Formats: sequence, C-alpha cells, structure tokens
Amino acid sequence: MKKTVWMLVGLVLVLAACVPGVQKPEPPQARVESFDLISVDPFSGEARFALRLRLTNPNAFELPLLESRLTLHFDRARLPFDLPAVTLPAAGFEIVPTTLVVPLADTAEGVGRLLAGDPVRLRITGRVRAEVGPVPVELGPFTLLDQTVQIDLRFAAPRFELDPGQSRLSLSGGRLEVVVGFRVANPNPVGFYLRGPLGLVVGGRTVAEAELDLPLRPRQSSGGQLVFRVNLSEVPGAAAAVVSGLRLQLSGAVRAEVPGVWEQLLEVAFGGRVR
Repeated sequence: MKKTVWMLVGLVLVLAACVPGVQKPEPPQARVESFDLISVDPFSGEARFALRLRLTNPNAFELPLLESRLTLHFDRARLPFDLPAVTLPAAGFEIVPTTLVVPLADTAEGVGRLLAGDPVRLRITGRVRAEVGPVPVELGPFTLLDQTVQIDLRFAAPRFELDPGQSRLSLSGGRLEVVVGFRVANPNPVGFYLRGPLGLVVGGRTVAEAELDLPLRPRQSSGGQLVFRVNLSEVPGAAAAVVSGLRLQLSGAVRAEVPGVWEQLLEVAFGGRVR
C-alpha cells in the first residue's frame, strides 16, 4: 500500500514538473507621445486634453493588458485614470490614445499653469491587469508614467459685431436711450466670461458707459445687449438720430476670465449705425 502511495506521489511530481510555469511579466512603461488641449469649459467645470501614450513592453513575449484603473497625479491633484485594453507586441510598443478629463475644482492651479504656458507634472501610478495564462494577473504597484507636459495656447481675441436687429434708439424724459445688440464669436478652446466696462463713443467722445458680463463657451458664439442712457446735450442732433440712425462705437478694456484659473486682458472696439 505504501509503495503504491509513493508511486502516485512520484507520478504527480513528474507531471507537475512537465507543466510549464506561468512567468510573471515585467510591467510596461509609458511616455507622452502628445498632449493637446481640447477644451477648458468653466460652465461644465471640466478641462479636456487629448493624451497619447507610448506604451512599451519590456518583455520578450506579447503582453495583453486588460482595462485597468490607476491613479493620475495631475500637478498636485490625484484623480482616477482608466487605461484602455491593449495588446503590446513582444519587446515593442503601441500608441494608446485617450481623453483626459479633469475637474477644474480639483485642478485649477495646474490648468492655470498650462494655460499660462508653464509645465505641469503628470504621473500615473497603480496596478495594471495583464492576461498571462488562464488567470489574469496584476502587475504593480508601480509608476507607469512620470513626465512634465505643456501646451501652446495661442489665444485669439473674440470677434465682436453689432447686431442691428437687437439695437434701437429711443427718447425718454430728455434722455436718449441707446440699446446696442451684439454678437461675439469665441475661436478659442477655452471658454470664459467677458467682464468689464465698455464706453459708448459718439463723435469721438465717450458719452456713457455700461458693464459687460457675458459667458462664452469654447469655440461658440453668444449674443447680448448693452443699454446706455445719455443726456441729449451730449449727442448733438439726437432727435434726428432717432430717425436717421446714430453712428457709434463701443470700446474698452475687458477681462476674459476662467474664475480662479486664468485671466487675459482684452481691448474691445466695434461699432456701426443704430436706428
């Protein structure tokens, strides 16, 4: 009986020796292939970036990576980061595109530095899941990425134009009321508020002032109205202008701002005829 047991044990050991072991691979490494701004939108509270990672496989065999959740260190903020599934060739690499969405409430300082043209440090840490053999294995914890990134924001001034259909003149109580309708196009990937005083210029003189406060989403247009009330003595021929129209200009220094994140001073000047 004992002889039979020992024969069975010996057979099991021989068979186990014949089964190839599953080799735990070295974790992949990444570097930033490109990092571009998609949008900064204070109205949705998010900034979006197009991030392309070059993932390198240090192993001499193919490495299928499963979708994994890691931690993104964006400047001083810590955020979840989803690495999509990808199969890395043996001793090779793949370019993995992903969209980085960060909440402005947590990353205001870092996003502000990027918009100012300064570098920001990105780190990705944690564990990745790999399909090695019949059972997925976890690799890590380790640092997948540690690199600084920058963007080149070439800010373009928003384009103002007078909207005659939303503009009008009227006389009331010895005063001229001038309603100036306008449209503004924002060509930038950054949304912002336009805030500040605009002066009403008639005949080369500033005769009244109104406060501009207009939200502009990224790469979109918006419209608004400003109301000015002017003493008739300030506008010679005001009564006739109600009939024939008044040529005017709006001008002033206003701020384009993402509150708590970024600010740019702009000179605004546009005009036309208002009836």
